[in-house]
Amino acid sequence: MLKKGGAKEGSLHLAPQALVCKNAIIEGDVQIGNGTVVHVGASIIAKNGPIIIGSNNIISERAVIINRNSTPLMVGDYNLLETESQIEGRGIGHKNVIQVRGKVVGQSTLGNNCVVGAMCATDPDENVPDNTVLFGNPQARRIRADNNSEHLAMHMKHLEYIHEMLPRYNHIIEAE
Repeated sequence: MLKKGGAKEGSLHLAPQALVCKNAIIEGDVQIGNGTVVHVGASIIAKNGPIIIGSNNIISERAVIINRNSTPLMVGDYNLLETESQIEGRGIGHKNVIQVRGKVVGQSTLGNNCVVGAMCATDPDENVPDNTVLFGNPQARRIRADNNSEHLAMHMKHLEYIHEMLPRYNHIIEAE
């Protein structure tokens, strides 16, 4: 059992290349995949079931991932969770962007290659299909027209930069 960042006891499994700041809040049974970055002040809280985070994700400051269900909450690969975003549904796929204060709520799932715009949210029990963009006020939807390749290239450059710079200025949890 590990206690990290003032969190409740649970098990934390880090892949060797995961980069997790010590003052991130991690509670319960959590697995973090290779290359994933968890910034200062991010919260990953497995209340009732485990959280399994894939590889090469960026979980920004004050982002929250919380599992209130008994089944695992799965976060795919190459996702970007921006500042104060929140995931509390049943999971998200790959290559998604949850913008500032965007939310995946209730029992929702998010497909692959989706964008939840700033301050937008899924409906509480929604299965958002692949390539969906939630945006605007009032909130609207559309289907992505691009293949997300430019975003993925920029995401990888961002990850490379974070992996170089974050350990210089923050205390990092070492993989065991």
